[in-house]
Amino acid sequence: MATKKLLETDVYPSDRFKVFEHSLMVEMETAKMEHEKAWGIDRVIDLVDAEFRRKVSAQRERIWEASQARDEERLDRAIKGMIAAYRALTRWATEAGIEQMPKIDCMEHRMGDGSLMVIVRDKQMATWYEQFRKASGARSIWTLAELEVVMTGPTLKQVRDIKAAIPGTTMVPVTPQGSSGFEDMPNDIDISKPFKGGKLFDTQAAERARDERRT
Repeated sequence: MATKKLLETDVYPSDRFKVFEHSLMVEMETAKMEHEKAWGIDRVIDLVDAEFRRKVSAQRERIWEASQARDEERLDRAIKGMIAAYRALTRWATEAGIEQMPKIDCMEHRMGDGSLMVIVRDKQMATWYEQFRKASGARSIWTLAELEVVMTGPTLKQVRDIKAAIPGTTMVPVTPQGSSGFEDMPNDIDISKPFKGGKLFDTQAAERARDERRT
């Protein structure tokens, strides 16, 4: 997020307010990531009481209002308040004895349709990922055992054999390019019924000619 904002503000002539806003946002994102690294994404906020949750939500709204008003002083106060909110969430979690996020072995891949594909080691890791890494948007979580089920299917078995025989082979999507040229031809042959037409080829003559060539 910080990188994206940097690209948005790295234009000339620069917008003084946007540069100021970005510098503060980086500090807030750092505080947010430090909290989530220990406690998970949006996990503690779901555990606190309703009043605590309402105050955190109101603080986020103050940031949006100050940004819309392009008020530097209000924005500075609002973001500092949000940083304090993350520290308060961390303090609450520590005092309540909430379990910190365990180490989750996973790989994430953003697919072409925008969804997130996550590969984890086992079912326990999948459960932890769901619990500690809450996020909006479509995503699918796969364990290695589940991938094995997919990979042992008849089609992918052939792909695995090819990749084993030819190291470096990669799978790529294949999109049909154009038509075959036969789409506009009428299909006047009904293969469900015996063919009653005339004989088109003399197979016996063809076989005799083949035998003569061999002798």
